Amino acid sequence: IWWLPLALVFLSILACAGAERASAPEPATLETLGPGFHYQKAILPSGKLLNYAISVPEGYDPANPVPLVIALHYGGEVTPYYGGEMLDFLFEPALRDLGAIVAAPDALGGGDWTTGQNEDAVLWLTQAIMNSYTVDPKRVLLTGYSMGGQGTWHIAGRNQDLFTAAMPVSGEAARGEAEWKIPVRVVHSLDDELLPFRQAEDLYIELKRQGANAELKVVSGVTHFETHRFVAPIRESVQWLQSVWAGQ
Repeated sequence: IWWLPLALVFLSILACAGAERASAPEPATLETLGPGFHYQKAILPSGKLLNYAISVPEGYDPANPVPLVIALHYGGEVTPYYGGEMLDFLFEPALRDLGAIVAAPDALGGGDWTTGQNEDAVLWLTQAIMNSYTVDPKRVLLTGYSMGGQGTWHIAGRNQDLFTAAMPVSGEAARGEAEWKIPVRVVHSLDDELLPFRQAEDLYIELKRQGANAELKVVSGVTHFETHRFVAPIRESVQWLQSVWAGQ
């Protein structure tokens, strides 16, 4: 019968799709912590250990939804709670006025944030926090510095149904093939000696040309490795975030 091979192929595709959906991990329920800075561990569905730091804002009340920020660390030797170090001196103080839960995972396997296992880990942690705390799903930011900025372009662009804003800071200018639909704020220094400002500016111009809701925060007098000096430029993003989220 001429249609039998086609039917078998179609059934095999359905079987594969069903298997893929069945293997997708359910969001975990994490221990709910009080206000403050905490270092935590979690076992991923893959069985691997994920270290992450999480900051719960003062006055957090489960009755009132708060924003969520996932912050991706820069490159280097990833010792335990490497992301927590960056969170402590950069993203938590910079975004404190947002009143958000802010979490920073450690990259797995010595790889960058564009690997499949690290993208999966970021998505799992984001969904697990949203499943455990009272998070407003319309206010979920992905951000990161340097290697974390590259990861922000990659992961947020591929998961715009989960993240509602992105803020790559001093990251490699790359957005993949995704059509950018969520608001994005690019923070980059004119004096970045590692990742030229022109690349970030060109991508910003291209995004604007395509109609994306994009902004460019130009920093001057700060080199790539003066990470601590980006607290003030990132803090200026709080008002931008509140504005774009209010308009959604």
